[in-house]
Amino acid sequence: MTKKILIIDDDRDLRDFLQQAFSAAGFQVEIADRGAIGLRMLLTEDFQLVLIDLNMPEISGPNICRALRKHDNTRDLPVVMVTAIFHSPEQIAAAKEDYGADDFLLKPFTGEDLQSLLERVFTSGETAKDATPKVKPLSDYTVPLQLQQLYREKATGLLHLTHGEAKKIIYIKDGYPIFTRSNVLSECLGRMLVKEGVFTQVDCDESVERSKESGRLQGTVLIEMGLMTPQEVQAALVRQVTEKLLSTFAWKSGTYQFVPGKDFKKTVTRIKLTPAALIMQGINRYWSPKQLDDFLYPFSEDYLKKATNPLYRFQDIELNKRGEAIFNGCVGIKTLDSILQQHPLARREVQKVLAALMISEMLERSATPDPLAAEDISGDAEIEIIDEKLRRKILDDYQRIMNSDYFETLGIDRQSGSAEARKAYYRLAKEYHPDRFLGSGLSNEMSNKINEMFQYITQAYTVLSDADSRTDYLDELVNGPKKSIDINQVIEAETSYQEGRALLKVRRFSAAAKSLQRAIELSPGESEYMTFFAWALFKSDPEKPDIQNQALEVLLASRETNPGFDLTHLYLAQVYQSLGKERQAEKSFEMAVQANPDCTEALRELRLINLRREQEPQSKGLFKKFMKKKG
Repeated sequence: MTKKILIIDDDRDLRDFLQQAFSAAGFQVEIADRGAIGLRMLLTEDFQLVLIDLNMPEISGPNICRALRKHDNTRDLPVVMVTAIFHSPEQIAAAKEDYGADDFLLKPFTGEDLQSLLERVFTSGETAKDATPKVKPLSDYTVPLQLQQLYREKATGLLHLTHGEAKKIIYIKDGYPIFTRSNVLSECLGRMLVKEGVFTQVDCDESVERSKESGRLQGTVLIEMGLMTPQEVQAALVRQVTEKLLSTFAWKSGTYQFVPGKDFKKTVTRIKLTPAALIMQGINRYWSPKQLDDFLYPFSEDYLKKATNPLYRFQDIELNKRGEAIFNGCVGIKTLDSILQQHPLARREVQKVLAALMISEMLERSATPDPLAAEDISGDAEIEIIDEKLRRKILDDYQRIMNSDYFETLGIDRQSGSAEARKAYYRLAKEYHPDRFLGSGLSNEMSNKINEMFQYITQAYTVLSDADSRTDYLDELVNGPKKSIDINQVIEAETSYQEGRALLKVRRFSAAAKSLQRAIELSPGESEYMTFFAWALFKSDPEKPDIQNQALEVLLASRETNPGFDLTHLYLAQVYQSLGKERQAEKSFEMAVQANPDCTEALRELRLINLRREQEPQSKGLFKKFMKKKG
């Protein structure tokens, strides 16, 4: 029996696309452009699946879903919400519980996303759960397209790539590539630096031998040999893991497989580019003219405009001046071919920019021109490396935004219409896009606050851009906005943290530990709170075994939460030293230097460890001579 699907969406283009896609897959498809019409059809006819847009005229998607769950004949009907708002697993889980939806289809989506959705809906839960991720053939465009899909899905796991004998594993965290492993010998650190002319092959071989003998990291040995500074080693490590990933853009055959997961080996040598920036660099360096021509040809007559979804539009792609001009010129009134014709002498460069922007979904395509898309919101704000000033700004903005109603959040009055809401939204969305804070040294807790602000701003725009939902929201404001976040608790936690830091500076360790413990109780996920609490606790009684072990446990947990914080590694090393665990201490000092090449305390300790080690062979030699004489 043919399964029957209903699509409820007021976007005609989207309805037509979904209808064609599902019809081609063998389903019987019906459509409704209004929430009330769709609900009436669902209550009077038999359907096996319904896709509902989150924001619908007359009756919203969530209200349709809640109504379906109240009727016996639709209580178990699979409901899929279509939205561009919810992307994090936590938000989706909360929305499922609140609305009663079975699944979410996140805009923008591809045909592969639809196929995956149908498999989830119409395949038994056990079969889907036990299914092993498929190994798929790799082609010219696989790597950049896969990186963008994982970014879109906010996925976490390992992307396995093979090309002949070469194998690479890209670590993905919440959609961002953070690390790459490779079995390609030419990509090891020493060979890369010899190729760059940093030092000779003889120096490289000696550093490898010393590293093997001592068990220390090669970067640490290079610093001790005087061949590189800590800052140069850190920069080289970042270049190394980044280049391992970028070189896969040249792979035109092989296999790929993404294995979802939550836990994998942590590393502080992280790739510091966004997926969009990696896509731009990879295409610029490795795509051939034929690849560019073949990729862009099907879209020659399409009109290009900037993405309407700020999540994609404001990605950090690191364009040069020409690239910025090309991007700003895509306002929906020129075709791809006409844009290329305007730059005959820089055609290849422009092709690379357009390909990267399209794959990153920063550009949308349309079969017809869209003059209204010409309006744009400009202006960029600079983001400084994380320090107390930036931390304070994030917390102040978080308090202001999350404690405001939607009008106050966007900075518009209650008489403003959709156009004003859109202008305000684009300005704020650009400022608080999570990509802009990548590499700023934010802890997980601070990153979560950025994401919460971005989602709250998006939700504010979603409500205020629609006349009906804006009216409903104004009515709700009469009884006060409903908040699920305790802003006072967030601020109290930060106050306790600052008090603890101040007490640490004057060596009042016990009092500092109490203040910092209070901060952790109020905000358990903040790694910096944990690190300073553990250090204050340890310093309050450094000889007591129970205190040592408790501090060690907290520091290890903090390291798991934020492996990029140098003080966590430094304090962990000093606790290890107090426990007599010299090898673990040395490794932690090395990790502190990797996290922050300017960590002078860790560098000093590593030099002392090396001096002690250099004295050991002499004493061992004397011992051997003594034994021979005795024999």
